[in-house]
Amino acid sequence: MSSGPRRSRAPPPAPPRLSPATSAPAASSATEVAMSPFRKASDPTQGFSLVELLVALVFISLLMAGMLRVFGSAIQGFATANETIKAQRDNRWALQALQDDLQSAGYFFPIRPVVGGIDNVNAANQNPLMVLPGKTVTNKFIADPNNPAAAPSDETLTFDEFQFVTDQLLPISARLAATPSDPNSLTITATLGDLSQVRAGDFAVILDPAHEVVTVGGGPYSGTTATIALNAAAIQDQSTGAFLGAFGNLKSLTHQAGAEVMFIRPNQVVRYSILPMALDPSNTAVTVPCLVRDQTAYPAGGALIVWPAANATQLALATAGPGGAPVVRGVVAENVTNLRFDLSANQGQAWTRTGTWAGTLANLNAQLAAMAAANPGIGYAASAQDPANPMWYRTAPLLIRADLTTRTLVRRAEYANTANTLAYRTRTQTAFIQPRNFGFGL
Repeated sequence: MSSGPRRSRAPPPAPPRLSPATSAPAASSATEVAMSPFRKASDPTQGFSLVELLVALVFISLLMAGMLRVFGSAIQGFATANETIKAQRDNRWALQALQDDLQSAGYFFPIRPVVGGIDNVNAANQNPLMVLPGKTVTNKFIADPNNPAAAPSDETLTFDEFQFVTDQLLPISARLAATPSDPNSLTITATLGDLSQVRAGDFAVILDPAHEVVTVGGGPYSGTTATIALNAAAIQDQSTGAFLGAFGNLKSLTHQAGAEVMFIRPNQVVRYSILPMALDPSNTAVTVPCLVRDQTAYPAGGALIVWPAANATQLALATAGPGGAPVVRGVVAENVTNLRFDLSANQGQAWTRTGTWAGTLANLNAQLAAMAAANPGIGYAASAQDPANPMWYRTAPLLIRADLTTRTLVRRAEYANTANTLAYRTRTQTAFIQPRNFGFGL
């Protein structure tokens, strides 16, 4: 091989240098369109205008106002429904309690004549059963529930009073603690309750084969075991009705320890009425109309009982009855605004209720006479004013109709029939009562 001179390779030509104006090729129109969504806004201050914000604020305000209106309406409906339900529940409870108590009216044990002890002849005296119509009380209530600090307003409530005489079985279960050795006393142990409820004049009934009814004397007693003195002249004579001691002291000393003993409080007057009671100790100026049950002893001589005023203290009630006897008062139900009684002596064929008890008595006498004449073999009472049969309703088929009205706690515009006024919502229920101790034939 010949070694001739080498030929060098020429370098590739350098790319042409571009001027600054043409250094970056322009992007194609397709690339511009594709990348445009990802570009930042050229103006960093761009956003909602003030007008747009104001429109949104107005819209949200209207929406919130509507939502609050709907929510308030729901809460208001819930409150009114609960108030109405409570008024209905109070009504049922009060009427049931009244009915249960009237079922025991006319209970007498032992069965005994009461001639000369109870007056049923003079309508102005304390009759054994009375409906006193047209009684009124003044109740002080809050007129506007949104302004409870305002002075209370007055309202007049009209109702009927119902009064009756009955014996009361005391809630005591007792036994003889020992065989009696003295006819003038009994040693008794209470197995339920205590002997502090027993007082002079009560009947003690010994429930064994040598059945006896004696009258408690002395007292007061306390605890669960006590020696009780006996009164020899407290139970009426079975033949004449005079208080000469038909039973007297113990006739038998053979009663064994463990014999059961029950106690009965005789001749108790029970009254149902409506009284304005101050139930809020922080504001005694405001009262609540309540169905109230009062009980006390029948007055000697039969004079009409003057019952203690509403809100009498317990100390005053302790001696407010006839002859200083205690008055036991209890609130049966609140917000009771009306109480009405109608009587029927012919099984509901005709009802009597007049403006006075004397007028009602006259209508009852006519019904009783007709019933006795139509049923001569039964022995129904022919009159409610027979002095030989003071407890006439025990031998009469007397039917009692009771109407009781309750109302809501507060006044609301929703309850009113007139615009822009406040009113209560009321509920009235009726019960027909045939006491179990009524209607016995002779």
